[in-house]
Amino acid sequence: MSRPFQVEILESQKQLEKALKHAITASSKERLQMLYWLKSGEVSSRRSLAERLARDEATITRWVRT
Repeated sequence: MSRPFQVEILESQKQLEKALKHAITASSKERLQMLYWLKSGEVSSRRSLAERLARDEATITRWVRT
């Protein structure tokens, strides 16, 4: 059984949206998109994030830690 996926995002949804529009690199866009989806409630699990971003669940976990 895996651990629950809980992430505390300090930025507001508007701040994330603005940062996403101004992101330059693909990797920063992916990470900001992940945070935006979590903050907006569109996605709540590591698995659904991994599917949407076409990344492994371990990658999602690593991104959340850093």
